[in-house]
Amino acid sequence: MGNACGQRPLDIMITGMFDMPNFGDLMFPVVAAHELGRRGCRVHAMSPTGAETGLREAMASRDLATAFDPLAPCDGLLIGGGYIVHTHRMDPLKEYREGGIGAAIGPLTWLGATLAAALRDVPVAWNAPGVPHPLRSGLKPLAAAAFDCADYLALRDAGSIRMVGLSEHPEVEIVPDTILGLETVWPKAELAQDFARVCATLGVTRTDRVLATHVRRRSLGEASLCDLAESLAQVCTRLDVSPIVIGLGTAHADDRMARELTAALVARGVAAAALDRPRGLRDIAALLAHARAYAGSSLHGYITAAAYGVPGLLVARPAYRKFDGLVRHLGRSCDLMKDWPEALAALEQAVQGPSQPIPPGVLARLDRHWDRVAETFRAGPDAKRRERLAFAALAFREGLRQDGLNWAMTPFSTPQDRKAALTGQDIHETEPF
Repeated sequence: MGNACGQRPLDIMITGMFDMPNFGDLMFPVVAAHELGRRGCRVHAMSPTGAETGLREAMASRDLATAFDPLAPCDGLLIGGGYIVHTHRMDPLKEYREGGIGAAIGPLTWLGATLAAALRDVPVAWNAPGVPHPLRSGLKPLAAAAFDCADYLALRDAGSIRMVGLSEHPEVEIVPDTILGLETVWPKAELAQDFARVCATLGVTRTDRVLATHVRRRSLGEASLCDLAESLAQVCTRLDVSPIVIGLGTAHADDRMARELTAALVARGVAAAALDRPRGLRDIAALLAHARAYAGSSLHGYITAAAYGVPGLLVARPAYRKFDGLVRHLGRSCDLMKDWPEALAALEQAVQGPSQPIPPGVLARLDRHWDRVAETFRAGPDAKRRERLAFAALAFREGLRQDGLNWAMTPFSTPQDRKAALTGQDIHETEPF
C-alpha cells in the first residue's frame, strides 16, 4: 500500500445507490473521484445492480457482487453517502423490484460492503452517509461490529449518530454532506455555457430571473398540485421570475411532477418550463448554480444551490432529520420551511437577497474529511484487521442462526445436491456414487 511518487494509484470502491437515476445519489462518486483523484486514488462506483442510469457525467457502476471478486482491484471500501444506513426492503422502487433482491438492497451498501472489505482484508472508510431510522434491535450487534471495524467512521449529522447509538463512540466524526463541495468539481463559471444551453433548449429567455424549483408529492401534504400551482403562479408573477421545475430523480417520479406542475403554471399565464428529463448531471448543476434562487423539497437541490452561493429554501415536509442536520451545518435554519405556503411567503426575500457563500468552516471540514479518507487507505489494512475478522465471523454466525447449514454449505454442494434438497429426493436416487 501507499502512494508515494512513482507508485500506482490506490483502487477504491465507493458504494451507494448509484444505479438509481437520482441526482443526489449519482453525485457522490463524481465528487469522490475528483477529491480522491487529487489524493492519489482511483475511484470505482459500486451499486446494488450496476444498472446504467442513462445520465451523462454519471459514473458507470458495477454491481456490488464485484466487490467480493478477488480479481477486481481494490485497496479499500468507501461507504456512502446518502440515506443508506438501513435494512429496509427496497422493492417499492422499480429499479429493485425485479430480480428478487429487494431484501438485500438495504444492507448491501454498508453491511455488505463491510463484509467484502473483511474478506478482502482492506480498510473501510465512511463517506458521511445518513441514517433514516433507528436500527432494529436484532441488528444492533452486527451494526456495532461494522462500526467498530471502520478505519475512519463519519456520518453526516448528529441525528444519524443518535439513530445508531454512537453518541458515545470516541472515533465517529460528523461531516457535512460532501456534495456541498461540488463547486470545486465543476466551478460555477465553467457551467455558464451549460446553463445557457439548457435555457435555450427550454425556451427560457429571461436567464437572469430563473427560479429553480422542485416538488416531490410527499411535500404537498394535504394540498393538491393545483393548489401549489395557483399560489406559485401568483408569487412568480409578482416577483417577475421564470420558474424551471426540475426532475431531480425519476426514481421518485419527479419527472412526472415537473411536467404536471409546469403545465399548471403555463395554464395560469406563467412562463414556466420543465427540466423533466435532463440529459446529464451537469444540466442540473448548471441550472441550480445560475438560478436566482431555489425553492424545493429536494435536499440535494438545496445543497447544490448552496454549493454555488444561490439563496435557497428547503421545504421539509415530511420533516426528515437530514434536512435539519444540513441547515445546522450551514448555520441557516431560517432556510428550513415547514411547508409550501411558508416557502412561498419567504420567496421574495430569497429572490431579492444576496449570494450566500458556503461558510469557510464547512469547506475546511470537507477538505479534512477527504484528507482523512485518503490517509485511511494509504495506511493499509493492519489497524482494523482484528475487528474486520470479528465482523465477518459475526455475520457468518448470524447467517447460520437464521438460515441454517444449507445457507453456509451451498457453495460446496453440487447443483444436483441442491435440487435434490429442494425437492426432497434421496441423493442416491439422483446421482450414483
